[in-house]
Order: sequence, then structure tokens, then C-alpha cells
Amino acid sequence: MVTTESKFKALIDQVDEFIIEYANSRQELINVAVTDLVKAGGKRLRPILMILASEFGDDQSEKKIKIASGLELLHMATLVHDDIIDEASTRRGELTTQNKFGKDVAVFVGDFLLTKAYNLFLEHLSRKAALKFNQTVKLICEGEVDQYESKFDPDLTINGYLRRIRRKTALLFAFSTYVGAYESGIRNTTLSNLYNLGLEMGMAFQIRDDILDFVGEKRKVGKAVGQDLLAGIYTLPIVYLLESKESNKQVKEILTKESITEDDAILISELVKNTGALAKSQQLEERFLDRAKYHLAQLPGNEAKQHLNYILGYQVSREK
Repeated sequence: MVTTESKFKALIDQVDEFIIEYANSRQELINVAVTDLVKAGGKRLRPILMILASEFGDDQSEKKIKIASGLELLHMATLVHDDIIDEASTRRGELTTQNKFGKDVAVFVGDFLLTKAYNLFLEHLSRKAALKFNQTVKLICEGEVDQYESKFDPDLTINGYLRRIRRKTALLFAFSTYVGAYESGIRNTTLSNLYNLGLEMGMAFQIRDDILDFVGEKRKVGKAVGQDLLAGIYTLPIVYLLESKESNKQVKEILTKESITEDDAILISELVKNTGALAKSQQLEERFLDRAKYHLAQLPGNEAKQHLNYILGYQVSREK
């Protein structure tokens, strides 16, 4: 059996090489920006999930790397656009495209990546999968708008937060496992289990990211701890903190200030750690992981299933 680490490295290398070659442009600035994005690293979870899901059906090696690369191109495009909206200066420990080249160029780079992703999907996806892709992108955009409109809103509820991250993050995970399965001839219950596995994993993944925004180390997370809070993006630990009787008033006073300082962010981070907010967030993450494990257990046994189980185990303890 191929080890999980070596398999993932081989897949990441193939996807990265294909992206750099496929996204080559006559505009050298675009080539530099795309190369920077690829070399900045990342987990490449979406293409890995897509390829693992395909291994439960008829393995179509010729096109699966292309579809997987399309997923990563789409993800990269959303990150570039996110960083413009959030005015983020760093991501994965590197300067963002908008910080390095300016907002105007970053918009063009994000749009360029989107067109390359769409080209791959138009060429290699069946009609049903392409329609599902369009629906997924529509919902992702709505999730992003919802997050933008709820900035600096201390009245965000847990259900509101979960609806937001379902559209903003989890649906692309779900589409990744779905498209890998569907394009490999998988249908019915196995297709449903793979889709739901991706969905629940995506929910847990985003919750873990939001926890790390308060308790992670900058050098591991790749961005300043508390960055989302400073940008007015209130996540699950904040929602739980606002539910806490002993800290609600103090936290609400900070969140309703005209601007939140780094000292405010440090204070709230300490409150997250010292109240039940962190533990409750971790418990909810574990609930979604348990749901993902349930769907994984329903799948036929093969090497791909073992690799997926490894990803779920890694999710529990990851620090970046």
C-alpha cells in the first residue's frame, strides 16, 4: 500500500505542475502571481478529496488531475477575491496578491483563475456535474455576501454562522467528493455518502480554522491570530462567548466599538480560551467529524477509504 503522505505529495505535485502549465499567460505579471499562489503552499484538500472519491469507481486517470486542478484554481480565485474584500496583507505566511500587486491587478488575477477553472470544467465535466458546479458557485457567492453583510454584527446566531460556513466553505468540499465520484460512474447511496462526507468534513474544517484564529500560532496558521476578529468577521467562538453570561456585556461593548484594536482582539482571545467558548466550539467540530466518519463507514473498503480516514484523524489535531 502506498503511504498516505507519499500519495498526497504525489497528487499535490501533479496538481501544482498542471496549474502552472495550464494557467500560463502571455502576461508575465499573471504568471508571477499564479506561481506565487502555487508556491505559497496549501493543503490541496479539495483536489485530494476529489481524486480519492474517484477511486471508489472507475478510475479515469487522464482527466481526474485536470478536474482536480480546476477545483484548486477555483479555490485560489476565491482566496484572491477574499483577500481584496478583507484587505488581508498575508495568507499562508506570504504577501497576498492584492498586497503585492494592488487591488486592481488582484481582481484581474482572480478573474483569470476563474476562467481557467471554468474552461477545465466545460471540457471535462458531464452536463449534470457542470450544472451542480454552477449551483455550488452561486451558493458560495451568496455565503460570501452573507459574511460581508454580517461584518461587525454582534447578534450573529449559531444557526446563522452554520448556514454561512455551509455555503462559504463546506459546499466546495462536498462538490469535490461528489464530482470525483460522479465522473467515475458512482451513483445512488455511495454517491450520497461521498457527497455528505465532503460536506460534514468541510463544516469541521471551517470550524477548526475559526478556532485557530484565536489559539493558533502565526507562524503555523500563516496569518495574524485574531485577523478575522479585527476584520469584523465574528465566528463560532465569538458566538459562544456572547452566549456566556459572565463575559457577554464586556464582549458586546468591545464588538460595538467604532473600531476594534489589537489589544481588544488579545483580550477577546483570552476570554475565548478561559471560558467555555473554546470547548463548545471544539465539541461542535467533533460532532461534524463524527457525521463525516459515519458516512465514511458506509463506503466500500479500499485504500482510498483508509486515506480519507487519515484526513479525518488529521483534522482533529491540525494546527494550521
